[in-house]
Amino acid sequence: MSRPNWDFQPGKYAVTFAQASFAEGVSRRAYRAMYWKPAHKYGRKAVVKEYKDEYAWTQGDWDIAVEIYKKTEELAAQFNRTSGTNYPIRVVDRSVQKVVESSDDSTPKLGEWVLVEDYLEGDYQKFISNSGWVKPQCMTTYKSIPAFAHWSWVHTGGQLMVSDLQGVRYSDKYMLTDPCILSLSRDYGATDLALIGMGLFFMTHQCTDICHSLGIAHKRPNMAAMQQFLNKDMIQLSTSYIAKEQYDKLPAQTKQHIRSILLASVGQFMW
Repeated sequence: MSRPNWDFQPGKYAVTFAQASFAEGVSRRAYRAMYWKPAHKYGRKAVVKEYKDEYAWTQGDWDIAVEIYKKTEELAAQFNRTSGTNYPIRVVDRSVQKVVESSDDSTPKLGEWVLVEDYLEGDYQKFISNSGWVKPQCMTTYKSIPAFAHWSWVHTGGQLMVSDLQGVRYSDKYMLTDPCILSLSRDYGATDLALIGMGLFFMTHQCTDICHSLGIAHKRPNMAAMQQFLNKDMIQLSTSYIAKEQYDKLPAQTKQHIRSILLASVGQFMW
């Protein structure tokens, strides 16, 4: 990475990064990078992300991902104000850019649209998945994260839940990347496990003093009723598409039962 051989929108963004990816998720591949432009980020570490299954040849291919980041950021700002947490939740700075210079045998490809993010230094953690897994330390060290997910569900009247929360906790804040959003309307892409993801979260989430202080500890679905339709075998650490496939196979009447169980306890639509 000795010189800028990748240029995104000349005059605005330029980064160099390794040819080999250093991490992969279910849907994206990540490359270590370094900013050359803009000037205020010169020399800082960055990450470039591309889709694995197919290249993004239009900027619009990132629209859902961008909306997920934006909505998570908006909800986090409201949660921070409401909770008064000592560790406010932030979302990493990012930008969708087009590759306008590259070598023929490299990826991302010339003309491909990619996501450029600031690199998160520190102890990277997966806190909760989109299919019910919650890191055990979320009961003690990272209590704000599952409380944020629970609060987002209550705050939106059961319509949305932030999910798949991961990143780094620093001395004064959390910095998150690659979130998912679960929605009853399933508007947020392939990782939106909708009411199945919401139900699985509550199968493992245990409210802490933060949930109690926010007044949401009693606002959670009846798990005895929920367990008639969902089981813990569906809970996974990694970002899951399996539960989505199971959701697609559920009869419409079963989905309606789960929806009714979830909404019965959430109360008035608040957002």
